[in-house]
This record gives sequence, C-alpha cells and structure tokens, in this order.
Amino acid sequence: MINLCLIRQRNKQSGFTLIEILIALAIFTIMSMMAYAGLAAVLDARASTLPRAEQLAQLQTTLYLLNEDINQAINRPVRDELGSNEAALGLGKGNEVLVLTRIVPDWTSDSVTHKLQRVSYRLEAGVLYRRVYDVLDRTQKTTYTSKKLLKTSVFTLKQYNKKSQNWEPFNGGANAGALDVSVNLESLGVIHRSFLLHS
Repeated sequence: MINLCLIRQRNKQSGFTLIEILIALAIFTIMSMMAYAGLAAVLDARASTLPRAEQLAQLQTTLYLLNEDINQAINRPVRDELGSNEAALGLGKGNEVLVLTRIVPDWTSDSVTHKLQRVSYRLEAGVLYRRVYDVLDRTQKTTYTSKKLLKTSVFTLKQYNKKSQNWEPFNGGANAGALDVSVNLESLGVIHRSFLLHS
C-alpha cells in the first residue's frame, strides 16, 4: 500500500502542466523573434556596406595605379596605330582622359633594368579603364591589356604650372609639376588627389 502511494506521487511530479508548456513556448517564441531581428539587422548592414566597401577598394586601386603611372612618367612621345605622333603625357584622343609613357622596372634579369610602357586611361559609359601597351610605337595589330577600375561620372584633370605657380586645366603636361585628379563617385561624392610629376 505504501509503495503504491509513492509511485502515484512520483507520476504526479514527473510531468509538465499545460500552463508550463505554454509559458515555455512563449519564451522560446520571444527568444526566436529577438534572434531573427538581430540576424536581419546584421544581414541588412552587410548588404548596405558591401557595395561601399567594393567602391572604396576600387578607388584605392585606381589611386595606387595613377600614383605609380604618374610618378614614373617620362618624356617619350610615341606613334599611334595610324602613325600619328602622340605626346609623352597628354589627354589622348576620343574617350582617353590621360595617356602617358612610363618606366617599369624589369626584375626578371640579374641586374635591375627598365622597360617602357604606354598607359591610357579611358572613360567609357561611366566606367574608367586602364589600358597598357607593352609596345610604345604601335601598329594596328598591337595588342594591349585592359583593366576595369571604377564607376565614375566625372574624371577631370588639373595641372600645377611651375612657372605661374597656379592650378590650371590640364593641357598636355607642358610646364606641369603635378596633376590633380577629380572623380565623382556615387555615395562618396567628389574625390581629389594630387600626384607629383618628376622631371
């Protein structure tokens, strides 16, 4: 008789009431909603920052390449595909916003030597491209490599005139001691960067 009573008491205490189950479900639901809200906020923040991070990375690459090209520019005019003369540093033709001849160190040989490249920056349909020719005096069969840099609605150049000591519109680099580049980027606005030209 005593053993039977103990078994009944244990059976009563081992289960959960309906109210306890409902309270547990309510707590689980609230915690799930809080976790989902936090996850949604993280995903929204990631989605909004990814395009800007990509744009900043493109801008950094563009400014790095411009700095390298302009700092290594030399006075070596070239002939284009049609045999016409092109200035060593200038505006270029058509959608070319900047063309120049630059020195590139050649590390493949035992002694440090240099080779020359012709570089062209082109603005096509709101996108800036960098085109590189390994041959300076080109023919119609000359090949090139092209790299997409960044989306920009504006790419303007100014030059610092060493004689007048003023900034003026870029006219091909005559008397230029430095170049100022302006690009207009969506969500970042207008970015200016100046680059020193070595004589």
